[in-house]
Amino acid sequence: MNRFLYICLLGLVSCSPEKSAEEISTAPAASANSPVLEQVADSVSNTREDGTATASSPPIDIKQQLPAELEVHLDRTHGLWQFPTLTDADVQRIPQEEQGPYFVQADFNGDKQQDYAIQLMERDSAFVYAFVKEKDNEFKEYLLERNKLLDVAAKKRSIRYLRLASKQAKYYDYGTRKNIKIPYDGVSVGAENYTATYVWDNGKFRKYETGD
Repeated sequence: MNRFLYICLLGLVSCSPEKSAEEISTAPAASANSPVLEQVADSVSNTREDGTATASSPPIDIKQQLPAELEVHLDRTHGLWQFPTLTDADVQRIPQEEQGPYFVQADFNGDKQQDYAIQLMERDSAFVYAFVKEKDNEFKEYLLERNKLLDVAAKKRSIRYLRLASKQAKYYDYGTRKNIKIPYDGVSVGAENYTATYVWDNGKFRKYETGD
């Protein structure tokens, strides 16, 4: 009898199902409309392959960064002014810790007052203006450059960018083929293979070809 019970118990143990070695997830797969996938797709679409965000249009906060006195002057003298759209490459030429590429500020003529240079879009062109503050605290306007907007990536863009030309730096003028020192901070206007630097000289801005 005992032998018969032992055989029955042995049969029951051998027939019990084995536990699976791996747990199988029963969670539904993410669909094409999943919020997670949408978030990833949005992140990819706004990021370049090198990991830097694209910047095809002027950032919204650029206008907010303008000094109040310059913004008031532009509103009064240039009406519905606006920044031009730059190429992504030109926006990224200026490190975040440096001034540019839309406007720069410094004392351009050594009178210890704040002056400005800015790039504005007017009609079909990009204009680079310098605004020098005079003794009556009014700005005198100087046109440094005017360049046609170009069709780049199906959009009208300026291919120029501004950078502060520090009086502490060293420069080479390709026009005269001489090393030069500038007495005041100036305005450098760069393009892909060209840089012009404008420096105050005897009551006006003088142009140097400082890059190729």
